[in-house]
Amino acid sequence: MSVKVFIRRRFPRDSERELMNCIRQIREVVPTMPGYISGEYLKAINVNDEITTISSWFSLEDWQTWMDSEERRAIQAKIDALPGVTSEYTIYRVIKTR
Repeated sequence: MSVKVFIRRRFPRDSERELMNCIRQIREVVPTMPGYISGEYLKAINVNDEITTISSWFSLEDWQTWMDSEERRAIQAKIDALPGVTSEYTIYRVIKTR
């Protein structure tokens, strides 16, 4: 069953450049991961200093493999080290309405 993962990152303005550099690093690596379908990155226009990532995966297990990977952990450690930056993860399963 496919899943979509929403990652909301809030940040102080002075951390935006460094955060975007980390997000670019993720964008280079994640497409090579098994089960990755797609991703998009959204910057809020009605809320200051928030970027949301929406990624699609073939299965929860595929997402979990990425979540546990050394590559992702290393990049996330850089994000976590940025002052004032927070990351919030919400995982959704795709449901059929008919």
